[in-house]
Formats: sequence, C-alpha cells, structure tokens
Amino acid sequence: MNINKYKLKLFSFFLILTSLIFYSGCSYAAGTLSLKMLVKNSLKNPDITSSALKTEGQKEEIIIAKALPEPVIGIGITDANGFNNPGIGVNSMSDIGLNISQKIPFPSKLETKSQINKYSYMSLKEKTRALKVNTAYLVKAEYYNLALIEEQIGIIKYDRMLLKIIINYASQKYGVGETSAPSYIRTMLEDSSLKASLFSLAKAKSKLINLLSELTGLKKSLIKSKTAVLPDIKRINQTRLEYKIILKEAFEFNPDLKSVKYLHKRANEELDFAKESYLPDFYLKAGYGDRYSMVPVLSASVGLSLPIYFNSYQAPLINKAKKDKLSSVYNISWEKLKIIKNIREDLKNMKEDYNNYKLYKNLYVPEAKLLFKSELSSFKVKKTTGFSLLDSFRKLANSEFEKDIYKSKYFADKSRLDLIAGGI
Repeated sequence: MNINKYKLKLFSFFLILTSLIFYSGCSYAAGTLSLKMLVKNSLKNPDITSSALKTEGQKEEIIIAKALPEPVIGIGITDANGFNNPGIGVNSMSDIGLNISQKIPFPSKLETKSQINKYSYMSLKEKTRALKVNTAYLVKAEYYNLALIEEQIGIIKYDRMLLKIIINYASQKYGVGETSAPSYIRTMLEDSSLKASLFSLAKAKSKLINLLSELTGLKKSLIKSKTAVLPDIKRINQTRLEYKIILKEAFEFNPDLKSVKYLHKRANEELDFAKESYLPDFYLKAGYGDRYSMVPVLSASVGLSLPIYFNSYQAPLINKAKKDKLSSVYNISWEKLKIIKNIREDLKNMKEDYNNYKLYKNLYVPEAKLLFKSELSSFKVKKTTGFSLLDSFRKLANSEFEKDIYKSKYFADKSRLDLIAGGI
C-alpha cells in the first residue's frame, strides 16, 4: 500500500474519530435508561410494601384503643341449702343465676391511649417515607455511577480504536526499520493498559446493573440493554441552594426528623397515661337469678378500682415515661445536628463539583481539543509523531473523563441534598 494513501486514510479516520468524541454525548435516543422509571419501580419493592402494610396495621390500633373492654358474662349456681341438703329452690337464697359485668376505664384513659397509638402510627408512616426517600437516593446515586462508567467505557473504546491504528502504523515502521523497538513496545503496553481498564470498568458496570436490578425489581437484561446518561448541569439557582432555605425545608419535611418528633409526642402522651394510672376505673355489674317458683333475683352494682398500694406500680411507670420523654428530646436534637452537618457538607461538595466541572468544560477540555487538532495538522505534514498525537488524545480523553466525574458527583450530592430535605 502507498504510505501516503495510508496516512491520508489515517488522517481521515482521526477526523471522524474527533467528531465522534466531540459530539458523542448528544446522540442518545430510544435506548436511554430512564431514571424516572428506575425510581418509580424501586418504590414498589417488597421492603417498602411490607413497611407500608405494617403502618396501615398500626393505624387500626387507634380505633382499637378507643373501644371499651369486652363485657364479661357468667353463669352460676347458688345453693343456700348446703352440701348436706342439696336442692335448688328449697331455700329462697338458692338460684341459678346469669350475670354480666362491664369495665369502663376512666374517660381520659381511652383518649390518651388512642393518642399514643396515633403518634406511633404517624412515626411509622414517616419511617416508611424515609425508606422510600433513601431507596430513591440509592437508585439515583447508582444510576449516576453507571452513567459515569458508560461514559468512561466510551472514551476508552475510542482511545483503543485510535491506538490500534497507531499500532498498525508503528508495526509497519518497525518492520522496515524506521522506528525503534521501544516505540513499538510502548504502543503494545498502552493497549494492554487500556484493556485492563476496560475490563475493570465492565466488571464495575455489571455490579451496578445487579444492584439496580435488586433495588428496582427490573430484569438485568432490560437495564443492560439501555444506556444511562448523565443529565446536563443547569445554572445553579443560588436562591434554591441557600443554606437557610434548605435547612428550613429539612426541619419541616425530613422524614427521619418527623418520625422522632412524633415519638416525642407519643412520649408526652405516655407520661400522661402513666399519671392517669392513679385514676380509678369503673365497673358495672348486673345479674339475674332463677329461683324456680319463687320471685327471680335481680341485682345491679357499680364499683371503682382504686390503687391500694400507691406508688408501687404508678411511680416506676411515671419514671419510665419521663426517661422515655427525655430520650426522645435527645433523639430530635441528634437528628437536627445530623441534618445541619450533612446540608453544609453537601452544599460545599456541590459547589466544588460545579466549579470543577465548569473549569474542565470551559477551560481544560477546549484546550485539549485545540491541542489535539494541532497535533492532527502536524501529523498530516509529518511534523509530529503518532505518539505525540496519542498523548494529545489522551489529554483530551482524560479531560472529558474528569469533567464527567465531577458531573456525576454533582448529581449524586444533589440527590443526597434532596434526601435530607425529604424529596424523592
């Protein structure tokens, strides 16, 4: 083959390859993996469904707590004649009787117990919400990791395509003695390094696909057949990312914080319920006795249950309720401290990610593109070697690589910020 024609073909291929690299991120279509679909399916997983059903079961406890205890019905025989002279009806005090009794707790106790169960239900409901929010965050984070890996795989594949052409070119040069053995070996080692990187990325991609399949319940083949794409970073809304605004939203909507707040309210009600243990319960009792030929016996009574051994039961119950209430206060404080710390950290990381992304997008990547174009032109007129061209290409690839890393980290940090604010 004429060497000039070969170089012309090589140069043409470089131009095509350059255009592919410059515009590769803009051509995803029907094969794109939908993040919205992944999140939607993840919210149907068995763990969340189980938690939701358990929460609905707890809701029934609110109604149960308001109900009166079941009445007690009894039947008995009264023999006033004694064992030595049995005979119902002989003595006017003997009868076959039916009685019914009903316990009526002190009125405030039922309402307090119902409130305790209500706040337990509300706390569980927020726990289920927290489970949904955390699951959505995991899906988003792994999706962005998958998108990053796919971007990296694409860059390395383009890199290898270029390297194979240079290997063929170096092989011909080495065969006719126009290049040294070290130069030829370097191209082979470079290719081996890219193969190893590609293998590692493929392995990491497989793990992410398995994890997304577990989180969403979707088949691995469906996720594998589509491409995860990093969305474009729009201009940061400084008002939306204001620390005080996010903190206010988090204190209002964070499900973990809301859950412990409901537990605190439950602890208040439990303390009230413990104090109400000093209050009496009422008992209503009615009876009917059949004395055969005599007039039936009717009875009715009202009773009170009063604590005789004061403080043997009530005092420990109240002390326990007080400690539980104090514990719930510390839980709220701890959740707030975690929220404050995480918001500050995520805002800082997001701003750093955004600034680094813009730096690579507006400075390093354009600079690498100009260098690569310059090397292409020099290679055409034999003023540079294939290795210089490869180095310039690697600089471009690495710049794109770093830009995508910061882009992925930005969206992962943003998802964690959404998680803290209770958003899905």
